[in-house]
Amino acid sequence: MPMQSIGLALVFHHTQPPGSSPADLRRAFERCYLPMIAVLEDCPAITASVHWSGPLLEWMDREAPEAMASLLAMVKQGRLEVLGGMFGGALLPGVPERDAIGQLTVQQRWWRAHGDIKPRGAWLPFCAWDPSAVRILAGRGIQYTVLEEHQMGSNVTADGWYLTEREGTPLGVFVADSRLGAMVPEKPPTHIMHAIHTRATQGVRCLTLAIAVESFGAALDRSATACFGGKSPWVNRFFEVLAANSHWLKLVTLSTAYDRMRPTGRVYPPASVSLPVAIHAMGGKAGFAFTTLLNEAREGEHGPLAAWVRPPAWDATLGTHVEVNRLHKRMLRASAEVQRLRNAIREARGELDPRMLVLEEATLALYRSQKGMAYVHGVDVGAQDAEVRGEAWRNVLTAERLCGAALGDVGKLKAELVDADLDGRAEHVIRTPHWQGVVAPGLGGGLVELSVFRLPGNLLDIRSRVDEPEHGQLAALMLSDGPAAGQDEDEPTSEAGPGFALVPAKDMPDLSTIRVAEDGLSTQIYIDRYQRASFLDRFLAPDASLQSLRTSALVEAGDFLNGEYTLIQQELTDASAACTLMREGAMSEGAALKLVRVQKRFGWLRDRPALDVQYEIENRMHDPVHTRFGIEFNLGIGGLRGPDFGLDVVRKGKNLSFTLEDDIDLSTVSEICWFDRSRHFKLRLQLEQPAHVWAWPIETISRTPRGVGRAFQGTCIVLWWPIEFKGRGTQGLELGLSLETA
Repeated sequence: MPMQSIGLALVFHHTQPPGSSPADLRRAFERCYLPMIAVLEDCPAITASVHWSGPLLEWMDREAPEAMASLLAMVKQGRLEVLGGMFGGALLPGVPERDAIGQLTVQQRWWRAHGDIKPRGAWLPFCAWDPSAVRILAGRGIQYTVLEEHQMGSNVTADGWYLTEREGTPLGVFVADSRLGAMVPEKPPTHIMHAIHTRATQGVRCLTLAIAVESFGAALDRSATACFGGKSPWVNRFFEVLAANSHWLKLVTLSTAYDRMRPTGRVYPPASVSLPVAIHAMGGKAGFAFTTLLNEAREGEHGPLAAWVRPPAWDATLGTHVEVNRLHKRMLRASAEVQRLRNAIREARGELDPRMLVLEEATLALYRSQKGMAYVHGVDVGAQDAEVRGEAWRNVLTAERLCGAALGDVGKLKAELVDADLDGRAEHVIRTPHWQGVVAPGLGGGLVELSVFRLPGNLLDIRSRVDEPEHGQLAALMLSDGPAAGQDEDEPTSEAGPGFALVPAKDMPDLSTIRVAEDGLSTQIYIDRYQRASFLDRFLAPDASLQSLRTSALVEAGDFLNGEYTLIQQELTDASAACTLMREGAMSEGAALKLVRVQKRFGWLRDRPALDVQYEIENRMHDPVHTRFGIEFNLGIGGLRGPDFGLDVVRKGKNLSFTLEDDIDLSTVSEICWFDRSRHFKLRLQLEQPAHVWAWPIETISRTPRGVGRAFQGTCIVLWWPIEFKGRGTQGLELGLSLETA
């Protein structure tokens, strides 16, 4: 049978997690990005479109100018087409429109300054789409972008490009074939060629294959060796097979396809995001069920209906992942501060306003804080990685600090009642010259944020252990007798085709396949029954223990944990700020139900980073009460651990040291110090009344670059005291929290 000619538009997109150290960047560059440039140089027959994120461009221009020169030379030769996009890798639907336009503009200016290049297309991180993107992209001169076929609708196939519009403004949309993309680099190149050939025989004119270059070995040793090393590297074989079939397979750039092809049709994509991210936005059980449903719909007799089985847009992540929502809302406030500084400079109308340099620095910090990886799950490096979130928090706080200094706000003490996380309930936000705290009356009266401007970082950036789609997949894998998830297939052999094997190959990736980083994970999955914060109040059941709290067993004797507190008083002077909260609740003692009132006062000082918290616990009944009262703390900053991090505990006047990976079960503790020697800071918790201490590391079972595995989030510390109330009796507790930095 004669070959049906078909076009193939390769799109290689390059990015790195926010906050990657210089050593990590160089490692990824030498293992992945540089070999990719070298292979492209050695294969003149390969034509492709490429996108590089802004931070990577800056690093390569500074640290690898020869590689940058090679890249620019291939662009000038017409072998590579540059795609613009969001300079800081932001999700377009997740940032204010002014920031989206700003990021597009910075990326365009960079290419214009370094190669007189004007990108015609734009790559959207994680294919995050919103109908307003048409106006935003077209307004910056962008003619086309790329989305996945599941985002497009039932009558759309991965063939060529489609035309969409918003208020009469047109934009081209190429349809990335995610089925092909899922085969890279997991399947042999001959399997991919067979899939392309199948599409050609079905009349497809042009395919778009989008490939994350990081999948070629930026993180995985196995992938790096298989893709660029050894006797038969995957990427070399792939390019060789493409070149060998050039008589029927024509490689084109997106710009060439856009100019030479008419649109396949007209579409109006709804708000959406790449499929793995969207599945995680649904939550654990729902995401796993949706994956199963979509697999069945694709493979069953109702396959055409699969296009209508759509997951939610990216915004759903804000409803299912609290830590992402808090970071996102703080980023929006930082964006407003940057805009406030911009407006102040415009109103001043000073040609040589020295604040212009500060505005530029704050804007870049803001753009870095908007890196999409910090706001998505479902990818190997995403918001489940505490280091990724930590870097976003650092940049948010840097942008705020710079703007505050330029606007003259530094040194002020502020307190306000505002719905900081947009959950319909107001939080008490206290800002001192040293840090900012957010107390949430609706979340157990807990402290949900403690951001330090000098570090900078949020000391309470903790992700609760929630159900994730991979948990269901792990359980299914345990019951399966098949091969391990992610196992490569053998290279097929056949003489049936020119340069590739015409063998039956499954052309529909199973969305439920996963790679597992270590054995026994299914027995380590624990789901928290509450949202983690600090200064959470717990009445512990008699059988409560460190192990029962660690495994999130039901150990509560009261209804105070995450219960609704009432803000009864706010205080603000020149030297301090304070808020007092109260809850009247119930606790059980055996079969009896007792009424208890808990009142706590947070007091903040202006001149130093110190917080005093005073408790008053009152028995509201005439009968005596015997119980254990606990206060929970959850501490984490960027998921960092190692020899420079740990806990120092003072017990009966003696100092004891522990790592952040140790379990701690000690009595009569009067002080706990959480330290980071690399950044020279200590968070010291002093107890007026010595307490029993339980502490353990918080780990989620999440996706990692090496597969599903344990991801360190931070440390949980529970202090508790045995309390005996007489009728209408009260008990007082006092704690002091202070930060020491070099």
